[in-house]
Amino acid sequence: MQRFLEVSLETKINGILLGVITLIVVSLSVFYLYHSSQEYYGNAERLTLQSAKTISFLPSLVNGGDLEDNETVQTIANQYIFENDMNFVIIKDQEGMIVSHPIASRIGTYEAYDEDGKARIFGAYSIDYTDQYIEPAIIGIAPIYAGDEAKQISGVVKVGYFQSSIIDKIIDKLYQLIIISAAFIFISFFISRWFGNYIKSETLGYEPKQITMILKNRENIFSSLDEGIVASDLEGNIIYLNDAAISYLDAPADYEGRNVSINAYISEKLIRDDSRSYNGVKYFEIQRNGKEIVTIVNDLYEKGEIAGHVLILRDMTEMSELANKLSVVESLFDDLRAQSHEYKNRLHLISGLLEMERFQSIREVLNEEIDSLDLYQKNLKNIEEDHIKALLIAKMNKAAEKRIDFVIDKESHFEDMNYERVVVNSLITIISNLIDNAIEAVGGEEHPKIHFYIDHFDGWLEIVVEDNGPGFKDKDQIFKKGYSTKGTESERGYGLYNVIANVELMNGYIDVERNNDRTRFTVEIPLSGRGG
Repeated sequence: MQRFLEVSLETKINGILLGVITLIVVSLSVFYLYHSSQEYYGNAERLTLQSAKTISFLPSLVNGGDLEDNETVQTIANQYIFENDMNFVIIKDQEGMIVSHPIASRIGTYEAYDEDGKARIFGAYSIDYTDQYIEPAIIGIAPIYAGDEAKQISGVVKVGYFQSSIIDKIIDKLYQLIIISAAFIFISFFISRWFGNYIKSETLGYEPKQITMILKNRENIFSSLDEGIVASDLEGNIIYLNDAAISYLDAPADYEGRNVSINAYISEKLIRDDSRSYNGVKYFEIQRNGKEIVTIVNDLYEKGEIAGHVLILRDMTEMSELANKLSVVESLFDDLRAQSHEYKNRLHLISGLLEMERFQSIREVLNEEIDSLDLYQKNLKNIEEDHIKALLIAKMNKAAEKRIDFVIDKESHFEDMNYERVVVNSLITIISNLIDNAIEAVGGEEHPKIHFYIDHFDGWLEIVVEDNGPGFKDKDQIFKKGYSTKGTESERGYGLYNVIANVELMNGYIDVERNNDRTRFTVEIPLSGRGG
């Protein structure tokens, strides 16, 4: 049994089909052979009985009433045997004397009435099986009525048909069935081969064990991925989810067989016009369960026609956090470099003043530097979130290097309330890009100035960045991807686009105003998603 299970799929199919077809052919042949044998025996019974009746009514036996003319009776019996394909005819008179017999030596001898006694006594017609005449045979028994006026039983006729003749016919039929069955089995062999090849082509030549192993490996691989994989048909019914996708979407694990629709999660994005494209692949961002997820959309095809969609979900929270941290670190590094240069200049200044013994001037330079540090601490006193504070320090140093008056509103306030990482990352992106945009905007002004304000109240966070730059010619275009007022380089045109993308991701809104030669960006963000 084990060796049978190890054979190829094609061999199994061939064996099963051949076995089934052979079983059907043999069963039908046995049934037909049994039915034919019963029919042969039934025909033999009817034929022998009918023949016995016919002979018993022959005029030469009935009218004369004399069965002593053995020669005449024997001639009649032989003629009937020849004409009707009977094997033998036996005629006995009333006393049991044999008048006609296939064995000539038995004619004139006495045979006691046994199975034919009912015909002699009661005049009954009957059929019997016997082996006392040459070989086993079926015999039909009929009484002979003789006399001119009053008919009386004068003897008995027994017509026999050898069972060997029936067996010969059954064997001939069996030979025919064997030939026909062999032909059917031979044809079924080619049918099974064709069917086996067809099944194998449908399974791409893989064996069942290989298919099972591929499916198990695929499931193990997909389950081990950090990216979520979602497949749906054209109607939006989910046909596959890996473990990561179930976690990202908070979808039911028993989605199979439940016609779970992806519409409740992200499928409406599949037809959105604002889905971005890269090298022909659509993608967009969603926020689920506190995670910032980039969704990549590909189409599924079957026989050249689109059959559904496959979505790859990538958690960008950690990557965004790392990118923001790197951005802050890079800004701090640049600021340290600038401050190092600035402090070196101050040290050279102090060194020169020492050489000149201008101690009062040295005191003024040091006091100015101390006042600058106190101003940093004073402006940032109520901003307690470390990431935001570090970012603002970096931006203040950057502005100072460019001789830009960067003022943080003294009413600014932002508590450290253990916000979720995705919230902090988005805030860093928004604040950093707004300030960088303002620094760039005021670069050509004679007295460049930037005003920054942040505070939260009633569950909302407000961020305001104001500058005295020239503003924008086309207010409706500034948030579009790639738009820039400073040139067409590939690195430009993404700052404000990233701002609006993160504001929308957090379900907030942004407003731009131009009043009194000042440009003001106001961002309002709901802060309902906080960590514990």
